[in-house]
This record gives sequence, structure tokens and C-alpha cells, in this order.
Amino acid sequence: MTERSSTNTDGNGHARNRIARPLVAAGAAVGIATLGAWTPAGAPSHGAAASMVSQVVLKATPKSPAAAAQHVTMANFAYSPATLTVGEGTTVSWTNNDATPHTVTSSGSGPLNSGTLNKGGSYNYTFNTPGTYAYYCTIHPFMHGTVVVMK
Repeated sequence: MTERSSTNTDGNGHARNRIARPLVAAGAAVGIATLGAWTPAGAPSHGAAASMVSQVVLKATPKSPAAAAQHVTMANFAYSPATLTVGEGTTVSWTNNDATPHTVTSSGSGPLNSGTLNKGGSYNYTFNTPGTYAYYCTIHPFMHGTVVVMK
């Protein structure tokens, strides 16, 4: 009897197929479920697939900046950051880290009016209305900053 040796070049292919087939099937199921969940605008949608699609859309929606405290420093005769974008309801705190005094004063008519802040002094303001708030230092008018408040 002659012993015959054959090399199974597909030996690892079977293992790959056992892993790949369920993954392809799962991907196809999600795609089909997504297509099945589509309804014309204004028409009601039903089922778990529609709920799944809604959850994905909600998670993908960008959020405006959170209404948490934000901080601006005054150092080297500059506000840092010079422009700050926040959500409405956010409190912004300015702290003077320079040895010389500074102010936080609205350009034109506006709500910001810190008075003189010596080294280590702070000023807080809560922005409740969306808009762009430009400000400067009345002692050093070349110092400018902006707070952009998003809804």
C-alpha cells in the first residue's frame, strides 16, 4: 500500500469561513433591517429595526458645548483663549495671572464689567443668551477677547 500525502492548501480557509460567514450574515441582517425600517417622510415606522435606526441617529447628532464652567486667563497682556465658544447657561471665569491689573469690559454696550482685577483676581459671568460677546481691557485696550454663546 502506498501512502499518499496531500497538502490541504485550504486548511485555514475552513476556519476563516467559519468566522467570516456569521460576520457577513450579521452585516447583511443589519443592512436589511435598516432598509426595512425606512419609511417615507411623515409615515409611521414600526419595529425594533426602526427603533435601532432612531437610536443610531440620536447618537450621531452633534451636541453643542456643555453648560459647564469655562476659564479664561489673563497673562502676558493677553486673554487665553482669545475666543471661547460655550453653550448657553455656561459660566465663564476670568483670572488675572499678570502682575499688572486688567479688566473684562464689553466692547460697546454689553453685560461684561469686571472692574479692575489685580494679580490673582477673578471675575465670573453666566451667559444665558446666545450671541457673540466681544470684550477688552480698559487699561490695555490692545487686549481683546470674544465669547461665542451657542444655543
